[in-house]
Amino acid sequence: MSISAGQAVFRVRRFHRKGENLKKYQRTYELIDERTQGVMAVCDLIGKAVFSTLMIDDDKHQAWQMKPNRRIMPSRWIVTDPGQQIAMQFDQKILGKLANPIYKVVFVLLDGNEKEVGRLVDPRTSIPDRILGIGPGEWAIIVNDKPVAKLASLPQQQTRPTAKGFFGKIQELLTMPDDAIISGGTDHVLPAPVALGMIMLFKELTDTSAG
Repeated sequence: MSISAGQAVFRVRRFHRKGENLKKYQRTYELIDERTQGVMAVCDLIGKAVFSTLMIDDDKHQAWQMKPNRRIMPSRWIVTDPGQQIAMQFDQKILGKLANPIYKVVFVLLDGNEKEVGRLVDPRTSIPDRILGIGPGEWAIIVNDKPVAKLASLPQQQTRPTAKGFFGKIQELLTMPDDAIISGGTDHVLPAPVALGMIMLFKELTDTSAG
């Protein structure tokens, strides 16, 4: 995938902490800034992201929280910052089932005052959104009906030697790509903990192999 120089990209890496014995521990997610390679947010997934209250640490080791609006059949997830202020809400009811014939909407993004600040959508039927080069399996973050970023996949960065021959090919097939948020400009469109929380929810709600 071609990414322009200076373009803001968040990459998500998944791994298991060695020796982790927490009950219902699934895996750990790291959000990486591609330009600096700095870890901008970290979350240990305990249980399911859709049903659990998750703690997300930012790059200053401050704790953010994401929790569902209810235990059974949640329809909204609230992210609060270290000061306990609402940083973002992901609403799956689509604001009272608001219909949009152009997009398939995953989330409406709301601020603490219930104001819509964006949407995560499947834009493949919308010609204008092709400006971001959105392909199959990619989703767009739109603000005021304009695409500002896309949720896509990137090949994993090589972190360990690849085996040769047949076993190398098997290893390559088993290596899942990293999830990423690729902004249309030089600035990230979401705070890192908010971006990580959104990706974790998105994976469970849309990918049957997640979790």
